[in-house]
Order: sequence, then C-alpha cells, then structure tokens
Amino acid sequence: MQNTKSKVTREREREREREMAVQAVVSVVIQKLSDLVKERSEIFESVRDEVKKVMEELGEMQRILNNAEHQEQSNRVLTNSVVQFLGKVYSLGDAIESFALTETRLKKMGFVKKHIFVMANEFKLCREVPDALDCSENVRGLKSKMKGFSKEIQEWKGKIPSLAPAPLQDSHTMRLHEQTWQESDAYYARKREDTIFKKDVQKLLKQITSDSKPLQIISVFGEIGIGKSAHVKTIYNKQEVKNKFDKCRALLAVYKNWSVRDLILAILRQMTSMKGLEKLKDEVLRGRLHGFLKGQKYLIVINDITSLDLLEKLRGALPDVYNGSRVVITTPDEEAASFADAPSRYHFKPVDMDDGLKIFIKKVWGIKGYPFSDEIEDLKNKIAESCKGTPLRISLLAGLLSTRKAIYEDCLRVFEQLDFATKSPSFDILAFCYNDLPLHLKPCFLYLGLFRKGFEIPVRRLFRLWLAEGFVKPSEEGIILEDIVEGYLEELVNRNMVEITKKRSDESPKKCRMIVVLHDIFLPRAVEIGLFHLHQKSDAAEEPRIRVRRLVEYTNIKGYLASKAFSQNLQSYISFNGRKKDMPAKEVGIFLERTIGARGFGLLKVLDLEGVYQPKLPDNLGNLFHLRYLGLRWTFLDTLPASLGGLLYLETLDIKHTHITTLPSSIWNMKHLRHLCLNGSRLDISAKSRGPSQIQILWGLFVDEKNARNIGLTLSRMTNLRKLDLTRRSSSTVATTITTTGTSHSSSYEEIASRIQSLSSLQSLRLRSKDKMGRPSELIVKPFSNLKNLSQLYLLGHLRKPLPWYQIPPGLKVLTLSVSQLENDPMPTLSQLSSLMVLRLLASSYVGEEMHCPENGFPALRVLKLWKLEHLKIFTVHEGTMQKLHTLEIRCCEKLEELPVTLLQIEGFDNLILTDMPSPFVSTIRNKKEKHTKIMEIKE
Repeated sequence: MQNTKSKVTREREREREREMAVQAVVSVVIQKLSDLVKERSEIFESVRDEVKKVMEELGEMQRILNNAEHQEQSNRVLTNSVVQFLGKVYSLGDAIESFALTETRLKKMGFVKKHIFVMANEFKLCREVPDALDCSENVRGLKSKMKGFSKEIQEWKGKIPSLAPAPLQDSHTMRLHEQTWQESDAYYARKREDTIFKKDVQKLLKQITSDSKPLQIISVFGEIGIGKSAHVKTIYNKQEVKNKFDKCRALLAVYKNWSVRDLILAILRQMTSMKGLEKLKDEVLRGRLHGFLKGQKYLIVINDITSLDLLEKLRGALPDVYNGSRVVITTPDEEAASFADAPSRYHFKPVDMDDGLKIFIKKVWGIKGYPFSDEIEDLKNKIAESCKGTPLRISLLAGLLSTRKAIYEDCLRVFEQLDFATKSPSFDILAFCYNDLPLHLKPCFLYLGLFRKGFEIPVRRLFRLWLAEGFVKPSEEGIILEDIVEGYLEELVNRNMVEITKKRSDESPKKCRMIVVLHDIFLPRAVEIGLFHLHQKSDAAEEPRIRVRRLVEYTNIKGYLASKAFSQNLQSYISFNGRKKDMPAKEVGIFLERTIGARGFGLLKVLDLEGVYQPKLPDNLGNLFHLRYLGLRWTFLDTLPASLGGLLYLETLDIKHTHITTLPSSIWNMKHLRHLCLNGSRLDISAKSRGPSQIQILWGLFVDEKNARNIGLTLSRMTNLRKLDLTRRSSSTVATTITTTGTSHSSSYEEIASRIQSLSSLQSLRLRSKDKMGRPSELIVKPFSNLKNLSQLYLLGHLRKPLPWYQIPPGLKVLTLSVSQLENDPMPTLSQLSSLMVLRLLASSYVGEEMHCPENGFPALRVLKLWKLEHLKIFTVHEGTMQKLHTLEIRCCEKLEELPVTLLQIEGFDNLILTDMPSPFVSTIRNKKEKHTKIMEIKE
C-alpha cells in the first residue's frame, strides 16, 4: 500500500513538473511568433487582428498554467491534457510560419509563375487549402486556422476547474543593479573547493596508481548527488594517473537504457580507431574489446552504472591481464556495488548536519560566513531536512538562495517556501530548484539535455543556438542580445545547475555542461514535452507523441522515419554523428531535401552539423528561408551551395575548420547576420555594399590587395562589431602595408588599419600578416587607444616599433605577440597595463637577450607564456611584480640561465610548465621552487 501511495505521489509530481515545462515552451512559442510578426510586419498586415487575438489567448493559457504551478490541488484534467494541447500550440506556430514563407515566395513570383509553382508542386498550406492558391486564399487559410485554434482554446479552458490566482512571484532573476548573496565575480573566479571525502579519494588514488599487478575492479557507491562521479573524474584527470595509463584509458557515463553492446561500443570508440563497429554482432564486439585490451595496461572508469546484470556481461569482455590495469565503477545501486568481481568498495555516505551547513554557507556567503547568527541552528535543521546530506542538493539550494537580494527577508521567504514544499510526500529539492527558475531560463536549461551526458558544450555554440532558437528575450531597448544570453548562463551557473568545465586564459567560460545527475532527471522530461526528439539508434522506429520540432541525431540519419510528420514541421536539426572521417555523410543531403519537400521550402531554423564529416548539402539549401543558424565547423567541406545567398534571415554562419576558401558576394545581403566564422576565406565585395549592420563577429577573413579597399569600407559600417580576425597577404615580403605614421601609402591595407581604429565596440582583435609563401611578414599597426572595450589582442607579424603603453587600451586582458621581432625589451611597457591577465610572448616575438620586469608591475597578470625566445638569457622580476601569477610556461628558451627567486616565491604561483628546456635548467628550478609550485616537464 505504501509503495502504491509513493508511486502515485511521484507521478503527481512529474505531472506538475510537466505543466511547468510546457508553460516554458508556450512562452517560447509566444516570443518567437511575436518576433516573427514584428520582423515581417508587412506580410501580416492582412491578418494582424486574428494573430493578435490568438497571441492573447496563448498568454491566457500561460497564466492558467502558472496558476496550476502554485497550487497543490490535484488537477488531473489539466495535467492529462496539457501535453496533447501542446501539439496544437506547435501546429499554430507552423501555420503562422508557413503563411509567412508562402507570402514571401508568392510575392517574389509573377502572377503566372505563382500559379505554375502552386500547380506543379500541388502545394497545400498546412495541408488544408485548395490547389488554386493565391495570396488572398493564403490569407483565408490562415484566418481559418486562427479561428479553429481560438475555438479549441475556449473548449480547453471550459474543461478545467477554476483556479485561484497565482501568487505574485518574487523577483528572483538576478539584476545588475541589485546586490545578491553571491559575489558578482563568482562566474569568473578561480574556484578551489576542498574535497569532502578526502581520505577515500586519497586511498582510491593510491590504489589506482599502485604497483600491484593483478587486474582490480573497484566500485564507488553512494546515492545520487553525493559527488562520487565528480571525485572519480578528478582522480582520472590527475597527472600521475595520466602518466601510468598514458596509452589506454576511457571515461564514460552510462545511460539508463544502455545494453552491454552500447557500453562496449562506447569503450572501443574512446580507446581505438576501429571502423565499422556498428555492423558487428555482439559476440564479435566482445571479442574485439577483449583482444584489444589483452595487450594493454588499461584504465576504464564507468560512471552511473545501475545494473548488476550489465556489469556481469561486461566482465567477460575484460581480460585478466597481470600489468596493473584498473576498472572503476560508480553506482547509486547497492546491488551493483556488491559486484562479486569488485572486492574493493568505497562507500560515500551523506554528510552530517555540521558538514552540510559548512558546504551551504561556503557556497552562498563564501569566507564572509553566515550573516544571521541567531538562526544558525534553524538553518542547519532546514538544510538537513530538505537536502538529506547530499552535496548536490545542498549546492542547488545554495544556488537558489544566491539569486535573492542580500536581505534577511528574502532568505526567510525561501525557507518558508521550503517548509511548505517539504510537507508533500513527493518533495524533491531538485524539482524545487528547477521550478524556481525564471520562465525564460526553463527552456534554456532543458535544452542542455540534448547534448550527451557529460559532453562539454562550447559556450559560443550554446549561446548562438539559444539565440537562433528564439529563447532569448530582449530585456530593454538598446541591450545587445549577446549580453543577455551571457547573463542566462551566468545565472544557471550561479544556481549550480550548470557547471563551467573549461575556462579561457582570462577566466571567462569556454565549455560548460548540465550537472550530470540533473541530465538523467531532466532529459526525459524535455523529450516528453516535445522540446526535442532523440534519434539514437539506426534501427529505431519510435513514434513520438508530438510532431518533431527539434531532431537530435546521435547515429546515422538514414535510419530515421521518413514520415512527413517527422520532417515537414522540423525547425531544428542537430547532429552528433561523429563517425570516423572516412566517408562523406551523403544521407544528410537526402534528409534535408525531404525536409524542404514538395512545398519548395522548409521551416528549419537551426542546422547544426558541427563535426559531421563532409555532409552533402542540397543545392536548394537557400530555400530554407527561416534558417537562422548554419553550423558547419569541423565538417571539412570544400564548397557551399550557390543558393546560400537566399538565406536572408541567417544569423550565424560557421565554416571554421573547413576547406571553404571563397564565399559569394551575396552573403552581404544577409542583413540579420550576427556571427560569421570563416576559415581564412576570401569574400568578394563591392564598394557599394553596406554589409550586415548587426554583425557582432567577423572571424577568419582573408584579405588581399584586390579586396582590401572594399573590405575597409565595409568595416567602417560594422559599428556593432565585437570580434574581428583578419589575415592579410602581401605580394612581397618587403612591402610595408599598415603604418604608425600619417604617411599615405599606395597600399589599400592602410585604409583597413584606419577603419579598425573606429570600431569602438571591438572586444577581441586578431591581426596576422603573411607573405605569398605563408611566412610572417611586416605588420606595423596604428594605435589602439580608441578601442576602449578591447580586452583581447593577438598580433602576428614583424613590428618595427612597439606601441607605447598609452596607445594600448587600459582594459586589455589578454595580449599575444608572435614573430614580432622586437629588439627592445617590451616588459617595462607592458607591465603598466593594469588589467592584463594573460601575456603570451611566442616565437621570435622578442629577439633581445635580457628581459626585466620593473617593481610592482603586472598587477593583474595570472598567466605568462614565453615560447621560443631563442636569444633570451636573463629574466629578472623585481619585488612586488606579478603577485597574482599562478601559471608560467617556458618553451624552447634554450639560452635562459635561470628564473628569479622573486618569481618562484610568489604565494599563488602553482604551475610551472617547462617544455623542451635543458635538463640543468630544470634541475636548478626544482631545487629553488616552493613546495606549492608544481613542475610539469614536457619533452616533444
């Protein structure tokens, strides 16, 4: 009886969470349709009233769902109908977008051509309009759809009981002008957290790296959210572990529905380059893994395994080698942890009340401590009751509180909500923290689930996908969308629902992922409400409950169902089909042609093929009029379809790491283009072309003498440009092209240098100069002092004169110089840059013998890299200099005699990387360094 009751309460909780997820999706649909109507106002003039009415009714539906979210009453009529009704909402969006596309095409065609097009393709708007279609018929068709949808909304509202008004929500979205519990720079800070299970971690590390020869299978057991996988991964990434298992190791996370075949495939893909594995039978796969591992000293870490049967089946594929191999499993399942062949067991138990309180206080208030000492015991009890001793739950609750204003009343309000929520038998702090998310963040968070569990998502990719999907809502006039989307990720990180897994050298986020435990919980919910559909097996024939809008491909798309319901309404296609780079992905073209179909267009907004080897793109790609995102990075494509210029609403075009070297001039007709990432591509452009005025990123552009002048003119119109990367090629190795003086040169490159000076929004700039043989050539730049927002600067090419410090923007954080051939010591100048965090002096950037860092210089420097400074002998650092330095990398500076003691004694100097440095130099440094400084010696 108790189990039945528990099951019912869990199901009820799932239903309520489904309501809230649907509410977020409806919000996105409203936002996307509002943007479309505003963007294409002339097309919607004849149906404006009908569309407006439906939008208002959608808003009312959203309010009803919001009311339901805040009530405990069991409302099965609502919960059971909400997902089905979502399909109607999606269909409405399809109807409006199809209308816009049809109007656009019909207006571009002459009257006769229009009817020929309609008759030839047997086109049917929304599959319900007659063949003889004209503009007026198109309008009537949409109006009919609107009326039908309004009627369905009224019927839906009539079936549900009245709900009390929703309580006013707290303003729990972080605002820039309000002080919150969490420090404002927490997003970028270097975080060091002491491990909770320190003794167990040290013991496990010692066992993995011991000299014991027999194969050891080790289990790490603990409930979900205890931190076992994170600790094991930390061990896996330690240098001593990498050194011991340098040739054969794998780290993977298991999905709940995995078979032993899936597990073996995952291991083989990480450890080997074997081809055609998918075609092999199970017995052959086991033999392949057993045969490969038999001659190896291997380390396999398998996280989140929950099946004892799966472990027993895998064991037969693991050879009993006598060479120190190890297998580590983490599991929340006690039966799996008791696996007979894993005699070594570690049990990570829930933390006690005092440790839980310490974790909570540290995450919310840091070193300041808890500001309300009178309530400390009450706080301890509330944390213990709601978080049950698991660090993840404590972390999530701390993240939730960190978004409130730093006043006691807000803190108290959170705990009052907790007191109420914990009375429910199905209460879970994980769901509580998700429900607390602002409406606009819920689809953004769920969207992270489409990436594989544990996959480290490039932040630039995530930001641009969120933008293209319509998840980002403009907050106020004049605020750049890219700033808003950065704030979205920042709040999810501060709430401890998303983690930054890799940072750039200036501490800004580079890669992120959903917390792994949350991935298992929220992925099924995102799929259930139709946010996206996963195509995971080539032989899969699953029929989704809601027509597919976003298709995520993990395997060959060839096996995907060919039904119109699976393609014609598709709005996003994201592929993770990273098979070996041997066969072009021709099936992609076939699938896209099916998506465009007989209608002659498709509703696709996102086409992300990053990492798919040479996908075949259809010739009529330009018919995807609504396409916002075209991601082709790492596809190694040679060309793009000529119809590319038809993508007038494209916002992101990414062809970095391809073989595409030229693009048509029609690309400049894409007025909505915001991110253009090239691979050293040349663009033809006329002097009259204005270019996309909204462009934020122009990266990888190749400039020669033929297009330099027109590129310069176009740059002057790109007033919103934030990131710019230009590589120019000179016709000779001698000609001066960009000058620091006012002298006018005949070269057109002079104009580009002047235009760059006026790009006041520029944040990142990379300039490279090469001769016709690809060798670095002379690059003499103009002062950058006008670029107040510039934070990253990369210069490759010969600099005759270094810029005085006052000609470099004071806010510069990262500076890279390569082949600059500076004869004078640059350190006295650069040391005065108060914001400089990273300095890279690469090959031949300085050709002198001595380098001196003056007293109290480089106040913000964290990372210093000295590479291939072949003449450098003496490097001195005076007192008080580089006091924040934590990493120094020296590579191939063979004449360097020693490092100064003042540098080695810096308190936070943790990492010294020495690559191809003389052995006597390394030995001397080892004897002088402080204990906390770790030396990594690399021979290449």
